[in-house]
Amino acid sequence: MNRSQTLCVFLAGAILLLCAPATVTAQDTQEKKPDEFKNRFFEMAGQISIAPAGRSQDPFVLHRQPALSWSNPARQTTAGAMFLWTASGRPQVALCLYPNGEHIIDLEFQSLSDQSLTADNDGQLVWQPGEPGIRWQLLEGAPSPARSPLLRRRQMRVLARNFTSRLVPPEKNPIELRLLDTPVYRYELDEKAAVKIDEGEAELIDGAVFTFVQGTDPEVLLLLEAVKVGDRQVWQYALARMSIVPTQVRHGDAIVWETNWAIQRPGTPYYVYRSF
Repeated sequence: MNRSQTLCVFLAGAILLLCAPATVTAQDTQEKKPDEFKNRFFEMAGQISIAPAGRSQDPFVLHRQPALSWSNPARQTTAGAMFLWTASGRPQVALCLYPNGEHIIDLEFQSLSDQSLTADNDGQLVWQPGEPGIRWQLLEGAPSPARSPLLRRRQMRVLARNFTSRLVPPEKNPIELRLLDTPVYRYELDEKAAVKIDEGEAELIDGAVFTFVQGTDPEVLLLLEAVKVGDRQVWQYALARMSIVPTQVRHGDAIVWETNWAIQRPGTPYYVYRSF
C-alpha cells in the first residue's frame, strides 16, 4: 500500500468515527421523546384541579398514575396518557394528554359526572361543563351482580364483551375499535355510596371503566356499575366519547349510542384544550 492509499484509509476511518456519535445521538433522541412526553403529561395533569361547580374547596382526587399509557400509530401519535379524577372512588373526569407537534400538548377532557364541574389549570379556569357528561342506563338481561368482588370482576369483563364500537366518519369506511379486556380502572370504594338512577336513588356496590381503542388510544369509555335498588341488585352502564369523530356503539345487534362530530367549547362535557 502506497502513501496515498494509506492516507485515504486513515481519512475514511476518521470520518466514520466522527459520524458515528452523531447517528447514535439522533437515534437516542427519537427513543427518548415518548418518555419526555410522558414526564410532561405527569406534570401537566398534576397542575389541574377539578371540582363540582361552586365547591372549589372540595376537589376530586387525581390518580397520579395514568389509567392508561397509549399510542396510536394510525395517527402517528407515539405517546399519550389518560388520567382519572374520582370522588369516593367513583370516576368523575377522564383526561387524555397527547402531543400535537413538537411543543404543543392537547388536553382532552371528558366529564364522567352527573353534575356541573370546573377545572383550573395552574389556577386558570380552562373548562366548566354545565351539564352531565354521561347518562346511566339499566343493562337489560344482565345477571344479578355476584357476591364476591372477584366474581363481579369476571362478570364485568363478560358484560363488556357484549358491546362493540366503531368510529363512523362521514363518507369514509368505519373504523372498528378494539375492546381492552382488562378495565383501566376498578372502583376503589371506601364504603357503599348512594347514587342517582332513573328509578331514584341506589346503593353503589362496584364498578369499572373499560375502553375501546384504536392502537391503544382510548376512543370510547364504557362504565359498568353494580347497584342495589331496593331489594334487587342490577347492572347499569354509561358511555363517554374520547374522540371528536362520530362514534357508534352496539350492545349485541342493537345500536345503543351514537355521536356526531364533537361540538367542543369550554362549557361542554367534552372539550380539547390546547396547551402551548
